[in-house]
Amino acid sequence: MNDPKLDERIAGLVRSVELDVPDGLDERVRTAARSIAPKPGAAVPSARRRLWPVLVPSAAFALAAALMILPTLRRPAATPITEIRTEFELADKNIKVIFFQKPDFNFLKEN
Repeated sequence: MNDPKLDERIAGLVRSVELDVPDGLDERVRTAARSIAPKPGAAVPSARRRLWPVLVPSAAFALAAALMILPTLRRPAATPITEIRTEFELADKNIKVIFFQKPDFNFLKEN
């Protein structure tokens, strides 16, 4: 609604209830507010109280996640090869060849 008469009436009512701030009072109030030092530790306990209910479950969740992930990151223990067996057959000549490699075999050793 764009009614200029209504707008003027509302503006006049708002101006009629405005109070004038005495000279210098506004500046004195602002100076006094700046000079008041905040009390040390006043806001910290309330913040700590609000933080604990969040920290405890999140720490438990982080611990559970770490315990689930750590076993997957570990390398399996190296098991020594006990024996390697290789087998092939030449069917047309009726020959079967089997190789056994023992754990004490050193490939790089010269005889």
